[in-house]
Amino acid sequence: NPTPPPSTCPQIPNPNPKMAAAEEGKADGKMAAADEGKAEGTMAAAEEGKAEGASYPDRSTPPILEVALGKDFVDIPSNADESPAWLLLVGVMSGGLRFHRFGVARSGRISGRSGDTLQIFHDLKKRQGCSRSARAAMASDGRSLCLLQRVEKAQTEALQLQLPAEEELPAEVLLPPLDPSMRGRCVPISADGHIWAVSASYCSATSFRLVLQRLVIQEEEGVAGQHWEQVGGPFIQHCKVELSHPMWSPDLLQGYAVLPGQGPDGGTLILLSLGNRLFFTFNCSAPNSGWTKVTHTSKDKYYVPILGRGVYAQESNAVYMVGKNVIYAYKLKLGHEETSLKLDPPVEICFPSVTRNTAHSFLTHLGRGVMCCVWICVGLPCWLDHLHAIITTFHLGPEPSDLKLLHSTSRQVDMLLPMKHLDEFEFCFLQEYKDDKALPPQAHEEGVLLHDRCRS
Repeated sequence: NPTPPPSTCPQIPNPNPKMAAAEEGKADGKMAAADEGKAEGTMAAAEEGKAEGASYPDRSTPPILEVALGKDFVDIPSNADESPAWLLLVGVMSGGLRFHRFGVARSGRISGRSGDTLQIFHDLKKRQGCSRSARAAMASDGRSLCLLQRVEKAQTEALQLQLPAEEELPAEVLLPPLDPSMRGRCVPISADGHIWAVSASYCSATSFRLVLQRLVIQEEEGVAGQHWEQVGGPFIQHCKVELSHPMWSPDLLQGYAVLPGQGPDGGTLILLSLGNRLFFTFNCSAPNSGWTKVTHTSKDKYYVPILGRGVYAQESNAVYMVGKNVIYAYKLKLGHEETSLKLDPPVEICFPSVTRNTAHSFLTHLGRGVMCCVWICVGLPCWLDHLHAIITTFHLGPEPSDLKLLHSTSRQVDMLLPMKHLDEFEFCFLQEYKDDKALPPQAHEEGVLLHDRCRS
């Protein structure tokens, strides 16, 4: 089947007599009832995941997926594996950093009931002089989180949050501060068994620099010591500085993705995304080789930066990230005789029922072909006390636009401190980790979709 071309978000079609009810999975002409899992010609039973030549049906345009606050959706087979698999931490800043937590089963089902309040996992009080922003990365042990917070007019503070295996409280451990050469926004990255920290800052109106450090753990007299060491020298690049798009972060460093197995020697690459539409890769197996510029396969200027942590999915060989109400997917290309990565323009998957101007969002790849996205909505009048989140899981197909909606539900998000202004809020990160001792997700119940005052 041909690969669907990238396109902009289409408008939601208005119902008309020629179109059958979407809820019953019907369409005219060449498409048969989806409830029956049938399709004409080359498409086989959808419920059994069969098709001639592909695992998912071909689409002429990227899909529009209907998820909405207060609207639950479940499309999981009754015989699916409902055993617990992942726990996810939602980092929200409001007067301090609060960690919320929820679970996802192997089937993609989200634990809990719609309308419930997300579990409060841990509160990290705002330290004197720290900015509101915080970034996190999971260590290679899968049991500790590295947090970076910028200290006003000083260094970037590093903190380790140890995640307990049992019902114990998380432990906070201070890490050595980063070197003052780490200017601008600093982001922690977990790749190739190490924690890395990268920063990007402007040198002038026509140049910028990248600085990379790695957290080193050494045993000295039976005691583990930690320090940051700089990897290579600062990388300085001359370029034309463009004004940021309104949806982008004002920082030069926008985001990143970790690409295991994509290096020339089969090693891990770090893909860095900057606000001037430039992308660079760093080979963790060859740190002395420095940064390599990524090639665009098209002159199309619609190469949106990766916002926060992008996620790589081997199933489609693509990097996914979410911005407002759109998921963007970058297909990776690397020739057998080439050493530099190439990016096609991104494919878009649209969520028109998510209010674009009031949605803060992150997504992550859980494994087993399951991806999870969290939108936190700030447009309701109850934001002084709490916010509301849409949590959605998908199953990935072989092409970037092949996303099958598994489960979508809503949760209430309580703030650490009451907010006076929405500027006090920031959705900082979404981080997954495995926990075999997690309680099984509850059976799906209707629950209370929205409280009366929130619904009104």
